[in-house]
Amino acid sequence: MIPVAAVLFWLFVFLFLYPLVLYPGLICLLSRLFPRPVRKGRPEALPRVSVVIPAHNEEKVVAAKIENTLALDYPADRLEILLASDGSTDRTAEIARRTTHPSFRFLDFPVRRGKLQVLTDTVAQARGELVVLTDTSAILDPDALLRAVEDFSDPGVGCVAGRYRIAREMTPELDSRGESERGYFEFEILQRICESRFHSTLGAHGAFYMVRRSLFPEVPAGTINDDFVIPMLILSRGFRTVYEEKAVAFEIHLATVKSEFRRRIRISHGNFQQIALLLPLLLRAKDLRALFVFLSHKGIRAFQPFTLLGLLVTSALLPGWPYRLFFLLQVLFYLLGLLALVRPASGRLLALPLYFLTGNAAIVLGFVRQLRQGSRPARLQWEKS
Repeated sequence: MIPVAAVLFWLFVFLFLYPLVLYPGLICLLSRLFPRPVRKGRPEALPRVSVVIPAHNEEKVVAAKIENTLALDYPADRLEILLASDGSTDRTAEIARRTTHPSFRFLDFPVRRGKLQVLTDTVAQARGELVVLTDTSAILDPDALLRAVEDFSDPGVGCVAGRYRIAREMTPELDSRGESERGYFEFEILQRICESRFHSTLGAHGAFYMVRRSLFPEVPAGTINDDFVIPMLILSRGFRTVYEEKAVAFEIHLATVKSEFRRRIRISHGNFQQIALLLPLLLRAKDLRALFVFLSHKGIRAFQPFTLLGLLVTSALLPGWPYRLFFLLQVLFYLLGLLALVRPASGRLLALPLYFLTGNAAIVLGFVRQLRQGSRPARLQWEKS
């Protein structure tokens, strides 16, 4: 009879490998066997587009953002730019008011209420058929809008997620963890492309995504990962969220251990929050493809630290040298992560264990936050997503 510990060990092995190794290969295969191509096209009469830029204390980048947006390759008479300040206390408003271009409007909300509320109020004032949501720190490729608009020729598309890239030449403080973060996004891009071809990608990146204004959802107060939840709420209504790899946004990314750990905790907290919100909606929608992608990409991965703990414990309990060796390798890997944590300039050799260790620690702390908070709104805070 197989010991219970052995059954649990191999179950934990599967749960660990599935989202990281098995699912990426599976979704790439499914996207080839059962594709859902987007009917792209560039209409002669381009739709009116409203670019919404929420900002809180962005004096260092707001001028460059305005300049970049005004220079996009899109007809000025079809473009509206709405920059909304959420209670900024620096020179953000002063800098924004210098712009007198007819396509540009500055909305100054003097009382700080949080990014989500600012997005909701600004989109309500937008006049475009399509709305772009973009971070102040993101620099868009000149043809990003045109590339995204092409996907909306398909009436089944409700949201287009642009490709996010870390701009190395704009990021002077990219340490070993930052290098791993960069690699992680490249891994995510492959999955998003395949998910989009199969059905829909999950969420978007706050740097750049475009939605039909008529589909902009009512987002629950206190939602943390708005750039994930907004596209997913559109998806739950029967519209697709597709990934447009040619619509590119670059962003400065200061991904040091110190600057990123709090952000990862908050995102992890949002992941558990969004599972509780979105899973019932997807079940009611009976969209099996969307449900499969959501559980595979987000659901199982959200509980990875507990899977790792199970692997560590069961491999320590089971007899036989293969289990003992695997236990020792796990301990060594975590010790390397701790070494990289206390020696940030340790180089690329320790970048992976460092990223892995801090990422999973952030998930645990995010889970604890969700348990403590429950259904109460999240604390007001601006974080880069």
